[in-house]
Amino acid sequence: MVFIRWFILSVVLIVTKGSVYNRLFEDLLGRYNRLIRPSEGPNDTVRIAFRLKLSDLTDVHERTQVITTNGWLIHRWFDSRLSWSPSLYGNVTSMHVPGELLWLPDIILYNNAHGSPHVSAITKADIRFDGRVTWTPPVVYNSMCKINVEWFPYDEQYCDMKFGSWTYAGSQLDLIHLMADEVVEVQTPEGIEWTVERGIDISEYQESVEFDLLSVVGKRHEKYYPCCDYPSIDITYYLNIRRKKLFYTVNLVTPCFGLATLTSFVFYLPCESHQKLQLCISVLVSLAFFFLVLLESIPPTSLCIPLIGKYLVFTMLMVTASVIMTVVVHNIHFRLPHEKVPEWVRRVFIDGIGSRLFISRTVREHRRKEKTKKRMTALNAMLILEKQFNKTLFHLEMATRERNQEMTMSTTQQLFLKLPFAQRSLSVRTKQVKTEKGPTITRQSSTDKGIFNVSRVSEKQQDEATKRLRRAERNVHYIAQTLVGRRTVDENIADWHFLSMVIDRILLIIFASIIMTGSVAILLSAPSIRDDRKPINVSPSATMP
Repeated sequence: MVFIRWFILSVVLIVTKGSVYNRLFEDLLGRYNRLIRPSEGPNDTVRIAFRLKLSDLTDVHERTQVITTNGWLIHRWFDSRLSWSPSLYGNVTSMHVPGELLWLPDIILYNNAHGSPHVSAITKADIRFDGRVTWTPPVVYNSMCKINVEWFPYDEQYCDMKFGSWTYAGSQLDLIHLMADEVVEVQTPEGIEWTVERGIDISEYQESVEFDLLSVVGKRHEKYYPCCDYPSIDITYYLNIRRKKLFYTVNLVTPCFGLATLTSFVFYLPCESHQKLQLCISVLVSLAFFFLVLLESIPPTSLCIPLIGKYLVFTMLMVTASVIMTVVVHNIHFRLPHEKVPEWVRRVFIDGIGSRLFISRTVREHRRKEKTKKRMTALNAMLILEKQFNKTLFHLEMATRERNQEMTMSTTQQLFLKLPFAQRSLSVRTKQVKTEKGPTITRQSSTDKGIFNVSRVSEKQQDEATKRLRRAERNVHYIAQTLVGRRTVDENIADWHFLSMVIDRILLIIFASIIMTGSVAILLSAPSIRDDRKPINVSPSATMP
């Protein structure tokens, strides 16, 4: 029985309260005209307490210079036509009424980029018994924001969202801050400003993955224009956002720094590999790709050069310089082998700077000596053989002269003893004659033809042997001179190679120093790198009262 009584009582209360709401709704809106401004008189001003409640910062389109935000617009005003006495309506103090049935302020976003600047979703409004109306529709705005790309990707942006009435003048609709107790009034040359440090409600703000929210200042402007005697009132919210560094550091800055580092390592690559120019061209192509990525990310502005653009231009200039210097080094490395290194170049680079750059020639000399060891052995053999040929020729000529002289004398004596008139004790006078070639030949009288023929045969044999030895000597001398020339060519080539290595090492140090210094100077010049401000945190003071 008790359960039945409670059930019947609940049904009666629900029906009674439902009838109270119906009666209240009919009494309030039966004669309500939503087209009339809720003011006591025609000259009275409707005061709208206004505030933006930010949900999230959806996106910042750098190229189109548009910022997308989600949130709610909080409107609060008094409408005397919507007040009642709670005691007459079952102590009902508030009710929800569809917004389409009420007068709503036409607050729009002045700097809207695209889409509707008006509130598109007309939600229900909360009405209290004292006539206070609170309307909080959700909004998605695409507002214009002048993007400053000077320090991109370590940039900091200042965007504003300007709200005001599209239809009513300042004398008819007064727009004020909802947080009236936090307002600071400032007199400016353009008019009066009412500033609230935490103008936007961020109690339900979801942190952006790309930007840090640093400040959300709200300012109410009251300006007078020459055309009108009433003020123009607006509330502008200034969002100070700072780009987070991790994404672009990993995906853009680090690859660019790697390419810049590769530029200096071009000079560490040996010329014999024939890959130095290919590496330089590959780095240039990669930089061109990053330039295309950069052009897709930033607006086409000529007011300033982005930070990453400066770094890419700096890297491209270094790569271009490396290409030029690589061509010079290749020209030195592959210099004609018959050209000798100038003496002053040898003293400055090979003997002076080379030893101070920790470049040793011992390994290269050892390898060169190992390669020319066999040639050097052959060269020494040719030189020894040439000396031996000269010595042999000398001894052969001397021995031939002595032998011919002795043979001539003995033969002559024997022949003379066999002659018939020799027995008659006739004296035969002989004359000693020196030939043109040096050997002494005993010349007989005309009757001694046999002796002269024997001497002539020996002389011919001597001439033939001498000619063959002379010919062999010339061949050996030619071979020796060829080997000496080849050794000189190898030494010249080794000197040019070592000189190119020294210049490569000098350029490696210079380019590495310039690239490191330039990278640090350019990338650390952004103010946000040294900015240690923390993003604003959600605090109880940021919530709606």
